[in-house]
Amino acid sequence: MKFISYKLIYCFIAIFSLILYLTITFNHLNTNIDYHKTSSSDISPYYSFTSIIDYLFSSRVEGGGNKIEGSKEDINRNNYSSNIIVKKEERELVKEEEEKNNNNNNNNNNNNNNNNNSKNNNNNNNNKIMTKTIKLLTYNVFIRPPGIKNNENDWKDERIECLISDSLSPHINHNKGTKSAQGIPNTVYSVDKTSFPYIPYFSPWKYPVYGKLMEVTGMNKKAKSPPSPSPLKQQNLHNNSSDYQSITPSKSILAQYDIICLQELFSAFSYRQRRFIEKAEKQGFQYYATSPSPPYLRSTFLVDGGLAVISKYPIVASDYFLYEQGVDSDMLSSKGVLYTKIKVVPSGSSSDDENFIHLFTTHMQASYAPKSDGTKTVKASATQDQASNYKNDNIRLIQLNQLREFIFEKTFKDRSQIILAGDLNVNGRVSKDDPKDGESYLQMLELLSNTDQRDLPTGKKIFTIQDLLRDDFNGQHPPTVGDVKFLKDKKQEIPLETTLTNPNDFGCMKRLDYILLFNREFETSIDGVEVNFKIPSPTQDSKHSGHSSSVVTPLKGSTKVDPFFIQGFPFTQLSDHYGVSTILQINK
Repeated sequence: MKFISYKLIYCFIAIFSLILYLTITFNHLNTNIDYHKTSSSDISPYYSFTSIIDYLFSSRVEGGGNKIEGSKEDINRNNYSSNIIVKKEERELVKEEEEKNNNNNNNNNNNNNNNNNSKNNNNNNNNKIMTKTIKLLTYNVFIRPPGIKNNENDWKDERIECLISDSLSPHINHNKGTKSAQGIPNTVYSVDKTSFPYIPYFSPWKYPVYGKLMEVTGMNKKAKSPPSPSPLKQQNLHNNSSDYQSITPSKSILAQYDIICLQELFSAFSYRQRRFIEKAEKQGFQYYATSPSPPYLRSTFLVDGGLAVISKYPIVASDYFLYEQGVDSDMLSSKGVLYTKIKVVPSGSSSDDENFIHLFTTHMQASYAPKSDGTKTVKASATQDQASNYKNDNIRLIQLNQLREFIFEKTFKDRSQIILAGDLNVNGRVSKDDPKDGESYLQMLELLSNTDQRDLPTGKKIFTIQDLLRDDFNGQHPPTVGDVKFLKDKKQEIPLETTLTNPNDFGCMKRLDYILLFNREFETSIDGVEVNFKIPSPTQDSKHSGHSSSVVTPLKGSTKVDPFFIQGFPFTQLSDHYGVSTILQINK
């Protein structure tokens, strides 16, 4: 009898979980939105039972891993439509600005025809280059679906609030001029702990409650009165400074950036991705795109790809390509590459390619190190890792080929700048102790640069790739996962972060996160007209002139690792990865 009652209880839990999940999923399903006509306020959050069944058995997706075939103008492949929301007011504002600029240009042309002196003056003014900057960040935020974590607790909701909440008055210790031995900036964030929200027990589906104070060190304990103010105490990270300054004019830690590529921000089984994007929208990120949910009951995928792009600049197009299915735990995630075309000169002409960037973000198949007892520092070289992860590495090689073809497909018809930013799961270093170019890294660049899939007059090479972080670190690769610190005697090193990081990655010192610039090296024909798309490297071009001929160029020396250290919590970092950021100059 007891056995039967247990079975009934399990059945009830399973049915309840399915109903709850369907409610969550279809409450914010928007994979078929026409972003040119629809704003977030136009989306009905309710779906009929028939629409749910329709979606579950939809034939939109046949799976990844399909070769790209056909002509360059019409490439047939199976792909998702990614989620994208664009504010109506912003589009209308941009349209008004464009019309205003067009009217001004017409007036200037009339004046030029009537007066030669005015014409010369206007030409001189037009030749002046106005430069502005855009801060781009790629960050694996490690917000996995409920119950999936590396250790006992990964504090998902608390880390989301620290990253994107506009109610916590974030401060930062810049401590300029000090870095770790690996070149990691010694910057530590702090937030107002007395304003920290109460995290409810069912936090994946309930929003944190602001105004209901709680004991931060206990996190999920009952609400208590705020502790008495005390001086900020620096944790034992890379520095000992306690001179904190407010982040102005930003409202949150991530609001300092203009465009952010996020990995492992999953929407499956929780409201966390939605909550993250809602908070970001209030801080100027009016545009976003996300990887879609997989077609349940028609695939073996359990969760989405976990990718998102949030932007303060208009996203005018978006797409998603589903990779070859992964292995090990990655086989449950519908991993792929998320593409966005972003207008970085909002007031510029829509017909001018140089006013846009092609931005791709991805999270590729991981290599899972052999199990360790968690007591020893990982000392395996990149070559040893490859030998123990043969299946994983083969899948990633397939994904790299698919990624290159998808980038080519999306970019071969124009001259807009191409950027790839994300967690490629390729270790750039030779080994833990050698930061130079590793074998896997060189193989990755080779695969992304050359193709056997195309019959081009310029041969196999289609891209020249710049690794912005490597270039700004003098040809070396700083770690973005598994950093270490030395004890006081400086003889023994220990893992720097152990709360979020997988024990197998303690002290592994891997560089997995990238911002890559793709420069075209090919010629093609559009409507019968031969076009040479071979564009000089922006960095090389800028060495020989006061400014680059390209509108969008990386600012030399601006690419860095953002560790997102934080004090006052059970965790010392806001993710198990470091972020990578750069500054793009808009020379127009």
